[in-house]
Amino acid sequence: MKSAKYRARSKGVRFPPPLSQSRQGDMACERLYAEKHIWATEHPQSDAASRGIEVHQLLSTYINHLVSSRRPSDLGMFDSLMRCVSTEAQTALVRFRDNHSFDPEKIVATELHIGLDGDFRPIDGVARGDAKAAYEGTLDLVVLDSLADAEIDDWKSYYQVIDADTFQSKLYPLLLMCLNPSIERVKFVLEFIRYGASRIVGYTREDVPQLKELAKRERSRQVKLHQLFSLGRSGDPNVSPGRHCTWCPLLLCGCPMAQTNPYSQMTPNERLRFAVWLREAEKHNTKVLKDMIVEQGSIYYRDEYEVEYIADFVPVEKRLYPYGDAVSVLDEWFSRHPEEGGLRDKLTISGLSSAIKADKRAELAQRLRGIADTRVETELRIGRKTNGSNKHSS
Repeated sequence: MKSAKYRARSKGVRFPPPLSQSRQGDMACERLYAEKHIWATEHPQSDAASRGIEVHQLLSTYINHLVSSRRPSDLGMFDSLMRCVSTEAQTALVRFRDNHSFDPEKIVATELHIGLDGDFRPIDGVARGDAKAAYEGTLDLVVLDSLADAEIDDWKSYYQVIDADTFQSKLYPLLLMCLNPSIERVKFVLEFIRYGASRIVGYTREDVPQLKELAKRERSRQVKLHQLFSLGRSGDPNVSPGRHCTWCPLLLCGCPMAQTNPYSQMTPNERLRFAVWLREAEKHNTKVLKDMIVEQGSIYYRDEYEVEYIADFVPVEKRLYPYGDAVSVLDEWFSRHPEEGGLRDKLTISGLSSAIKADKRAELAQRLRGIADTRVETELRIGRKTNGSNKHSS
């Protein structure tokens, strides 16, 4: 009698669904991909996924309302929609309310689903996940600035701001340029709505061959996984720990390497406690090590692989350029090299933020605030939580 595992595999998905950004992410672990997309094993949806669905549905409804009413914003409507979503979704969306407006005339669509065949030709009316398509994606918002210039906005409720250097940031512009041959340039914008921050990358028609090669390579990987595991002809899929473990439904109920997977060895609370201990241990150990070097000089250590390490004080030169002298030199340089505008745009002045905090420089701070380029970043901070607020230290 055939095992339950074999019966599950024999009824798996023989023909691969279209390659999408989420399926490509799941391919980081063969077992995760096989469970979700080949064997079609049912698993509960994560809280993060539920929050993302709520956020996307609300924004799609809101923007479609703006288009139909020909308005750049409607805070009353937005507030009404916010009352119907979870607290988690509301927290992620609170900044979006006041820092976004739209030109209804330029909006092409929200939740625009695009499916392409194996030759990157659009398939009309193809449903999401239909195996007739080889590639697919659902674009949160598509804006057409001109007949040749388009923008794709993708909403993220992440807790971390990341660069727009992902498979999605390449797949979505490819999908749109294949759908509309008149588009020459696509700006892909990752919108981190929780912070009001964004990261942008752009592609042109000249990039299409390169983007197609990337998509074909990932599609080949996907097809190979289905060939290996759809009918149980191969052994068990490989299990690979990594960032994908944070959304993997198998982590708590079926990961074959759960005992050794670093993402499952500790609960999030235990992981934080361990991080606090490591930080304090490192601070104490570094202080003691410095004291020893002061008295004894360089300290050496050779590991079991014959790799030698050294701890020592080393002089390091740090160059500071006095403002008065540097400005005159730079002005003279830019006057002789007008093509160096890119360098001018990259230059900033360090040290001002702390210096202008003095009360006597309040007017200067106000004037500088008007020209400051504020960039939102996220960084990991660990610290104590007191009186209802977080007290962080780097």
